[in-house]
This record gives sequence, C-alpha cells and structure tokens, in this order.
Amino acid sequence: MEDFESTQSGLEQEASSQIDLAKYIKAVLKRWWILVLCIIAVTIPFYLHVKNEVPIYSALATVKSREFDKEAKGLLDRERQIELKSRTFAEQVTAQMGHALQIESNNPAASRDDVFYEFYTTTHPVPGRYKISLDEAGHYRLFQIDITPEVALDSANIWDAVTSSRSLNGLTFRLNPDFVQTPKEITFKIRPFAKAVSDLMNGVNVRFSNSGDFMVIEGQGTDPDLLPEKLNKIAEAYVQEALRLKTRDISTKRKTLEKRLEAAEVEAKKADAALRGFYERYPLSLDAEKKGVVDELQACNRALRELPKQRDQLTQLLERLEQTQQGPDPEQYHRFIVHQLAEFQGLASEPAMAILKETLFAQEKKYDELIARYSIDNPSAKELEPSITETRNNIIDFASKYRNTLVGMESDYRQKLEKIQEQMKKFPYDESELMELERNKRISDELYNMLYTELQRLQVSDDVAGEEISILDRAIRPSYPINASKKKKLLLGGGLGFMLGIILSIVIELSDKTIKGVDEIEKHLHLRVLGAIPIVDFKDIAEYQDFEKAKQIDRQLVTHDYSPTPIGESYRALRTHLMFSKNTGKIHTLLITSISPEEGKSFTSSNLAIILAQQRTNTLLVDADLRRGVLHNTFSMVKEPGLTNYLSNIATLSSVVQQTHIPNLSMISCGSMIPNPSELLGSLQMRRFFEEARRKFDIILFDTPPLDAATDAVVLGTQVDAVTVVVMAGKTNRNVAKERLEIFKTVPANLIGIILNGSDSALVQNYYSYYHY
Repeated sequence: MEDFESTQSGLEQEASSQIDLAKYIKAVLKRWWILVLCIIAVTIPFYLHVKNEVPIYSALATVKSREFDKEAKGLLDRERQIELKSRTFAEQVTAQMGHALQIESNNPAASRDDVFYEFYTTTHPVPGRYKISLDEAGHYRLFQIDITPEVALDSANIWDAVTSSRSLNGLTFRLNPDFVQTPKEITFKIRPFAKAVSDLMNGVNVRFSNSGDFMVIEGQGTDPDLLPEKLNKIAEAYVQEALRLKTRDISTKRKTLEKRLEAAEVEAKKADAALRGFYERYPLSLDAEKKGVVDELQACNRALRELPKQRDQLTQLLERLEQTQQGPDPEQYHRFIVHQLAEFQGLASEPAMAILKETLFAQEKKYDELIARYSIDNPSAKELEPSITETRNNIIDFASKYRNTLVGMESDYRQKLEKIQEQMKKFPYDESELMELERNKRISDELYNMLYTELQRLQVSDDVAGEEISILDRAIRPSYPINASKKKKLLLGGGLGFMLGIILSIVIELSDKTIKGVDEIEKHLHLRVLGAIPIVDFKDIAEYQDFEKAKQIDRQLVTHDYSPTPIGESYRALRTHLMFSKNTGKIHTLLITSISPEEGKSFTSSNLAIILAQQRTNTLLVDADLRRGVLHNTFSMVKEPGLTNYLSNIATLSSVVQQTHIPNLSMISCGSMIPNPSELLGSLQMRRFFEEARRKFDIILFDTPPLDAATDAVVLGTQVDAVTVVVMAGKTNRNVAKERLEIFKTVPANLIGIILNGSDSALVQNYYSYYHY
C-alpha cells in the first residue's frame, strides 16, 4: 500500500511539473491588463524618443595608394596603418584640421569656412571662448571672453588678418575675404584639445583593405551638409600626413645611404689603387686552380656577410613578436610580423615555409571574406581562428629553428674559411697578396654598386611619392539618416513592453501565495480535494452585511428543482464523494469550517445541506458559529432559541430544531449570544446533544467559526465523525492554511479533506457538460 501511495505521489508531482508552463500561460492571460499597461508604458517613451530623435547621417571617403616601386615600402603598409590609427597621429590630424574649433550657433555665420580662410592649431591650444570684432573703421580685434574682464589678444587692419596668418594661444588662422566685407562680431569656442581628439577618434572609423591599397574613412553626424565636408577634410589630412610620413622615412633613409655610399666609394678607390700598384710591380697572372681557391674564398666571405645579417633580422622580428601588446592594435601588429616571417627572403628556398605561407594566406583570405560578408562572430569564422593561430605558431617555430640553423651554417663557413686561408698560405707571397687585393677590390665594388642602386631607387620613389596616394572617392551628402526606421523602434518598444508584462505576470504569479486550484492543495497542503465549487460573482452585493449576503446568495445559487447548473452539479459531486467514497467511510456527523472569514463556509454548509436533503436524507444543519452565526437569515428562520439556549439548559432539542422550506432539511440556529462559546461546545451538554440528535437525524452538518477566528472548530471536531475545511481560490494563503491545519495533527479529529470554493477548474465544468452532450 505504501509503495502504491509513493508511486501515486511521484506521478502527481510529475504531472504537476508538466502543467507548470500551462499554469504560467494561464497566469499571463488572467493578468492581460498588465501586458497592456506594460506595452503602453514602454511604447510611449519609445514613441517620444523616436519623435524627438535627432537624425544621424553616415558618409564615407575612400583613399587609394598606388605603388610604382614594388620593392619600396608602401604608404599604407602594416606598420604605417598602425601608426595612422594611433592617438599621436589623431592629435596631428586634429591640430591640422583645427578640429577643436566650434562656431557658436547664435552667430549668423554658422560655418567655419564662412569665417576663416584657413584655421589650424598646435597640439596645445588654449581652450576658451573667443570673439572676433570688425568695426566700420576697418579694424580687426580678437578677444578672449570667458575670463573677467575679457582680454584683448590681437588687433590689426582687417586686410592684414586676411592676407597674413595670425598666430596666438596655439591658434593660427586667416579670415575669409567675404567675411570682412561688413562690420560684425563672431564668437567661437576652442574645446579642450584632448576632448577634440577623442571626438575625432570616436566619430571617425578608419578601415584598411587586406592588401593595404585602400583606406576607408567613415563618419557619422547630425548635419548632412557638414558631414561630407568634414570627412573630406579628414581624408585630405590623412593623405598629407601619410605623404609626410613617407617623406620623413625616405629622407632618413637617404641620409643614411649617402653616408654609407661615401664610405664605400672611398674604400673602393683604395682597393683599386692598391691593385693597380701591384700590377705595376708584378705583371703576372694566376692559374685556374688558384683562381678556384680565390672564388671559394669570396663565396665564404659573402656567406659570412649575409648569414649574420639574416640571423639578426630574424632575431629582430622574433623579438618584436614579444612587444605586440604595446601597439594600438596588437592583433593586427602580430599578424603583420608573422607575414614578415613568412615572406623572409632567407626562408624563400625552404619548401616547408612555402607550404606554411600559402596555407596561412589562404586561411586569412577566407577569414577576411567571412567577417566582411557577415560579422566577426560568424560561426565559420570562429572555426577558422584556431587553425590560423596554429599555422602562425608553426611559422614562428620554423623561423626560430631556422635562426639556429643559420648559426650552424655560419660556423661551417668559418671553418671552411680557415681551411682556405691555410691553403692560401702555401701560395707564394706575391700571389697571395694579389688574390687578397682582387678580393678586396671585388667586395668594395659590390658594396658601392649595391648602395648606389638603392639610393637611385629611393630617389625615384621620392619623385613619384605625390602620385602614390590620393582620394579615390570623396564623401558625398547622405540622402537618408541611418536611424530612419521609426516603425522598427516602435515595434521594439512594444515587444519589450510585452516581454516586461509577461515577466511581471510570472513574478506576480510566483510571489502570489494564495491557493488557486486543486493541484496546489494537493501539493502544498497534502490533503485530498473533496469537491470544487465554481466561482460565484459577488460584485453585485459587495456593500451588503453578512446576513444580507447570505440571503442574496441563497436566492441566486441554491437550487430546489434539481436544475443541472454547474453550482448544483458541483454540490451533488461533493455529496457523492462524502457519502460513498471508501476513503471517507460512513459519515453521520460532519463539521465544516474555513481558514479565514469570507471564504464561503456558511454558503457551502447551506448548499451541501440542501443537496443532502434532496436525496431524501433526514438532514440537520447546525449553526455552531456562536459568535457570528448567519444561517437563520439564509433560511429566514428565527435566531432564538438556538444551540446556545440548548447548551445552557434553557431549551430542549425539539424546541430549537426548526423545519426549513426545504423538505427533509431541519436547522438549529446559533441562538443567543454568550461569553464562553468554546466551553459550551466541549461541555457534557454538547455530548447529550450528539446522542439525542444522532437518534433523530440521518446526517448532521455543523457550520463552525474559521480557524483564524477561534478554536471552536477544533473543540467540536474531536466529537464529530469527519472534519472538512473550506478554502477560497485566489484568497486563502497556502502558508497560513498549512500553519492553521497543523493543529489537527495534535488532536483526535478526522480531517478528511478540503472543499475548494470559487474554483474555475475543469473538475466542476465536466459535470455540467454532460447535460448538453
């Protein structure tokens, strides 16, 4: 039996968990007004925001770089891209553009171009508010007006301010000739330079193509006319700065090459003079064997010059990998260094490196295409990242090992050189001297020619530098704002309000501790539900007192003609459960109470008594609520004499029993008010009442006070065959109910189950539907 009950309990818990979703959906639908309020509350601010939102426009300009010399360093190569994105470079662009300048909106001329023919600043301009005054006498004056008193900074003839630049407080400008035609005043502001730099970096996005041939400058703003003008100026500043960086690099490299070329020329002349002097003294030639030794000597010397250089270059690249975190874009810098390693000239003849390089370039090309077409969070792109990292690590490992290989090769060549030098010692002195002179002459000539070629190439690159970078597409006026989709934002607001309403409804449902249905009674109170009574609409009689409510309810719901209404069928089902269920046993006396007032216990007692009487059962309904009894009003009976009169030995049983208008149903009212009702209910006279009433009636129902109000129900419950408790759906707190019902575990009372009042469960509705089958 215990195994069956535990299995049944497990099935009930499983069924309860399965209907949780339906429970929450029902809770949301029941609180539909919360959904409506949340949708309105969220959508209205969204609507006001969208209505007052300032349109944002977007534009872009494209800069193209062309390389006339493939061996020259590109204007937009990886290192320079990092430099162009740095804050230091942004400061230079901000100063060159005069981006700290802001013409105040109350001026008639709102554009800086209307006021200034040119304007730029240093990287430390003096912030503040300034005023330019032009009078009828043709004088120009500049004041700083954010200090008291205002300070005159500059004055001159108007046309002097037009034809020559004025420099002060870190500002340099010339006035527009059209601006000075009439007397006027104009105020402008110089923002803090750091703020201007931050605005430039945040408001402008610079992107580079994978090849480094294109630079895209994209910006956003509220003025569609000023935005493209601003972007084009920024693009021009980037072009000028890129050329300046190129010129700076070329100038530095040229100076270095010129110094080295001068030194090489001196050495070449010395070697040539020494060789000519030897020929004048010893007119001889070497045989083929000796020339072969000389060639090997030259090859060793050439290798010993190149191998340390390659090793040093590899070492520098590998050391720069450890410094990638110091740059503005560590990931891009790391990628650039790995590319340098993959394309290292000394590794070009290594098949393994060639395979790794092709693999890496193919992987990165596919990755760049994926993030350009979709986004950086694309699943396919995410899958490629580990493979790219692994290939890069393999290239780094191979380069590191090859650096050790270069050390070994250098050691081998040094040993070979020593052997050649030992072999040359066996030659006659004059022949050895000749070979040494020829070798020095050849080395000097090769170095001079190499430096001369490099200098000429650099000169050509410098000559065409102005043609290598230009603005391919200038920014144009945008036609539509990028935030023009107002309907989507309103739908988003409505959707957020809907979600908020659902969440609030579920939170309210979770925080609501009242009993709502049969499943909650079984789950939290661990008691069987004897019956579920449908919802009764009390809204029309809310202002009545208790006894008036009882009369109203009696006229509305108690059926006398066996009408198949939901309320009648629910009470018939309750009667069947009480009288014929094997779990309850035979019941002669039944006590009905509730957890708290206003939960419908008296109404339930009255209707259950009527239904029992309609089965031709001699039924007695006793109003044992000796404090607030109302059943005499329900059945239009007199209140005295009643139960208290009998228990006080003032009246007999036959004198207090009243016949109702319902056949087979008698009733005893509560009687006169007394000060000690609990003592009377547990008295010897009450036991006599039970003995006498059991002989005359088939079933006796007791309507007692709520458990919250008094202990009368507990006292009387120990004397009856069964006790049942009425709870109101949506009102009775399950924690309070559980606490109040604990008392029945300490007294010899037979609590057989719960009657659920005000239920909307299908447990009741199914009975009524049969009549319409």
